Amino acid sequence: MKQSRELRIFIVEDNLIYQQLIAKELEPISADVHFFTRGESCVEALELNPAIVVLDFNLAGSMNGLDTLKSIRSFNPSIYALLFSNQEGLNSPENFSAYGSFDFIEKKETTFCRLREKITSSALAFQA
Repeated sequence: MKQSRELRIFIVEDNLIYQQLIAKELEPISADVHFFTRGESCVEALELNPAIVVLDFNLAGSMNGLDTLKSIRSFNPSIYALLFSNQEGLNSPENFSAYGSFDFIEKKETTFCRLREKITSSALAFQA
């Protein structure tokens, strides 16, 4: 019998209200969700081996979402990385996939529902 393990998810978002909304959406998926407000903090915690990392593009600190993504890819290229942003002119999957993002969600009214759907489908793949 295959033992199921809790899916570890990292959320890198500097907006605390967004963090709370994301936490509520992910509650049914995993209790092992770690929140970071800076890319540097996420990179320092990568030894915890998250299965999924959700990154905001525009982060405070010296690392934005793409810099953080590059560090994640150097650490472990198989971590499912999903970028989300509301930056004008950047919002295309092509822009983010060039940096190694597996997926992209534009920040708008359906962001949190779409985020839950993407992570749920990824979680199913990890448990298979």
